[in-house]
Amino acid sequence: MDYQLRQAIPEDHEWIYVCKRASIRPYVEAIWGWNESFQRQDFDGDFASVGQFRVIETSGKPIGFLQVLEENDCVEVAELHLLPDYREQGIGSSILRRLLAYCQERELTLQLGCFKENHRAKALYQRLGFRQVEETENHCILAHSPTQMTPM
Repeated sequence: MDYQLRQAIPEDHEWIYVCKRASIRPYVEAIWGWNESFQRQDFDGDFASVGQFRVIETSGKPIGFLQVLEENDCVEVAELHLLPDYREQGIGSSILRRLLAYCQERELTLQLGCFKENHRAKALYQRLGFRQVEETENHCILAHSPTQMTPM
């Protein structure tokens, strides 16, 4: 499926929050319980760095978002969420492959995480060559180093 990434703008705030909430709420509810006030405050803090966010669109319609942080020798995918109707169509894989190519050109590690119970996301990351490097009580942290070859 064709998609485009565009820089998020302040007016995207609510849509991005709603997309994120729809994606993570089942995991958060199961682990800690959902606290809307806390979640909004946490997101508002993240979105203060709006330059880290990209909106994923198809035919001009927002279908997801990406938040990327870059520091020294590492790029971190802090968030990558797609609306349910747009999952499993190769969009997430394509975005991650583009990021992997960017990181390999610059000899940077690409890192991301997911809830332990998000088996679908973890399987995708592993198919793309990511290896688990850390585990917290609720999350798996995976990385792809610049010396690894990316499976196509």
